[in-house]
Amino acid sequence: MKLSGAEQKKLFEAFLDAYPDPDDLKVMVKFRLEENLVAIAGSGKLKTVVYNLIEWANARGKKLERLIMGAYEENPDNLQLKEFYETIFKKQFVINPAATTKDFGPDIDWQEPDEIQLQSWMQPEPDWYDVGFLQRAIAQAASVCRIEIPAQGITGTGVLIADRLVLTNYHVLKLDESADMQANALSAIFSFGRFSVEDGKETEGQAFQLDRLKPILHSSPVGKLDYALLLLDSKVQGAKDIKPALWGISDRLEPRMGINLLQHPQGDSMKLSISCDGITGVYADRGLVQYVNKTSGGSSGSPCFNENWHLVALHHAQRAKSFGSIREGILFSSIYPEIKPYFS
Repeated sequence: MKLSGAEQKKLFEAFLDAYPDPDDLKVMVKFRLEENLVAIAGSGKLKTVVYNLIEWANARGKKLERLIMGAYEENPDNLQLKEFYETIFKKQFVINPAATTKDFGPDIDWQEPDEIQLQSWMQPEPDWYDVGFLQRAIAQAASVCRIEIPAQGITGTGVLIADRLVLTNYHVLKLDESADMQANALSAIFSFGRFSVEDGKETEGQAFQLDRLKPILHSSPVGKLDYALLLLDSKVQGAKDIKPALWGISDRLEPRMGINLLQHPQGDSMKLSISCDGITGVYADRGLVQYVNKTSGGSSGSPCFNENWHLVALHHAQRAKSFGSIREGILFSSIYPEIKPYFS
């Protein structure tokens, strides 16, 4: 995909409207492109940064596709982005069967056109959900926390997997090479029980910070397993309504199985994303699972549960495909051998 001058101008205006705060743009570029905004577009006036970013992406077609999709999915209600996506992007990219993005993420051996294949996973929702299924979801919600790093404007999601042990993505604490991971960990706030209530407000929940002496127990960078195992302050012990997630490293995952995410998209109250047959691929040799569930900025580090509500993966990214995008998680069975010594 490559934009004409007029199309670049429309995208430029849409980005200025959708991202008045440069920090929001920086976060989107890191999460969606895995790039450092300053390194590729410089710093200074927002107009200059946005212009440089679009020029950089336009010279790298696959990056441009990911940039547009990432911006649109994080700002679906922005009228200018929506118009650009519907009138220009979909015509050049989504409908174009030759458009692929094999430069990142595992290659999937599709046996038929990508869009048709994806639609076969997106079956109609069932006529009803078993109440026991929902009760198990609520029980697991007691393990999920919103992560906020106020000074950096960063939000993410984490999951309690044992007494005081929280698991989240490495990139939540280290957005780019210049980030101070230790400082971010010490300033991070972990809030459990953040739900919406009838008046649209949010429950107060319970907030904690990490152990001041050893906040980070173990980690793996983005290019590997993209996780950080963190140690909460001892105040969390015995806290009411906070319990570790159930997990099992031998749980079987296969395409067309269901997978469910508990997350704090955009730093909002906790949300549930259910897919009855949403797993599109399992790549045990790479420690990855891919699925069609909806996620957004702030969903990084969200726990993925199987149909029995056992923790099976840690959501960390979405991968562009010719039909749109696929979500991706790190298999817990791949993370566990590295963190097993901390369970005692």
